Amino acid sequence: MSQDRCKDLEQGLRDPRWKRNPDGRMAWLGGLTGVEDCIAEGLRRASASGDWLAFELYILAAFSHPSRAYTPELCEVLGRQIYEVNSEDIVDVLGEIADPATVGCLEKALWWLPPWDEYRQMAVKCVWALAAIGTGDAVRVLREAASSEDAPIREAAARVLGTSSA
Repeated sequence: MSQDRCKDLEQGLRDPRWKRNPDGRMAWLGGLTGVEDCIAEGLRRASASGDWLAFELYILAAFSHPSRAYTPELCEVLGRQIYEVNSEDIVDVLGEIADPATVGCLEKALWWLPPWDEYRQMAVKCVWALAAIGTGDAVRVLREAASSEDAPIREAAARVLGTSSA
C-alpha cells in the first residue's frame, strides 16, 4: 500500500468541491484503481479515532470498491449501533461485498430497532444484503425473517425468497 496513494485518496475524499457535486465524487472514486488497502486502513483509522465524518467518506469509497477486506471493521461498527454513523450505508456496502462472513452481523442488524428507522428501511436492506450473499446461513436467516411478525421484514424476506408473506 502506497502512503502517497492513501494520502491522495484521503485528500480527494475531503475535497470541498464535492459538496456541490456529490456525483462528481462518485465518478472520481469509480475511476480509481488499487485503493482497497487504503480504504480498509481509512475505515480502521476513522473507527478507532471516532471520526465518523471520515468513516462516512470511506464508506462511499468502499461502495465504489467493494472488498472483503472491509468486513471486520464494517461489522464491528454496525454492531456498536452508533447513532452518528449511517448504518444503512454500512449495510448497503455489505450487500455489495456479499461476504458470507457478514451473515451474523447482518442478522443482528436485521432485528435492531433503532428509533430513527420507523419504516424499517435498514432491516429491509439487511434482507437484500443477505439475499446477495445467498449461502445456506443467509437463507436460514431469510426464512426466519419471512415468518416475522414485523411486516416490512416479513414482506421483504418473502419477496427475495419468492414466497408469499401471508
